[in-house]
Amino acid sequence: MMEDHGGDTAATTGDNGGGNMKIKVTFGSSNFDVFTSPQSTFGDLKREIAKATGVDPKAQTVLFRGKESDDHESLQMPGVKDNAKVILIENTPTKNEDLEKVEEIKENIEVEISRGLEAVNRVREENNQFAQQVVSLETMVCCGTQIQDKDFVYLTEMLMRQLLKLDGIDAEGDGRMQRKLEVRRVQGLVEKLDNLRAKNSNLTSNIQDESSLSSSLKVNQEGEVSKL
Repeated sequence: MMEDHGGDTAATTGDNGGGNMKIKVTFGSSNFDVFTSPQSTFGDLKREIAKATGVDPKAQTVLFRGKESDDHESLQMPGVKDNAKVILIENTPTKNEDLEKVEEIKENIEVEISRGLEAVNRVREENNQFAQQVVSLETMVCCGTQIQDKDFVYLTEMLMRQLLKLDGIDAEGDGRMQRKLEVRRVQGLVEKLDNLRAKNSNLTSNIQDESSLSSSLKVNQEGEVSKL
């Protein structure tokens, strides 16, 4: 953008030699001069204005006597002469095609969020079944029932696969948040399985110790118990 020259202080580009005419430009609160040939078009004028302001010619609306002319139209056609005054307006991206692009981007984002959330929900439904199996194992261990170690290994492997599924889901917005929560949930189930596996191992050791102690005892004919 052009530097602020303050109030009505004029900034100039080029010179007024060689038959060039001076055009006074008002841009917001700033005023400046540009020089161009009398045979120039409004497109040529916009390019000179761009040198002074940095505003792309395509983003410029130049008004002379309140009217806009086509870029290919000669300055002489509407009567632009030396020391003529024009008003510059910088266009903003409010065109229909720009708004359509913005809406299209928003729709694409919403679709991606929806797809990610649906993928997380599918994995969550699978995890619900695994969570029930963990609860069943927990109930049996707490009741003193001995569980085969392979049952813990299998369920742990299945939960680790669920973590890989969640890691492969490309989710945004709420989908990303739900994926993060589900990852924590699965990690919690794996940790619980590790604890149950340790308890089950201790339970097995206790049973073996009791069996060993029973085999080392002998009840004599008088009903007395003595060690072998």
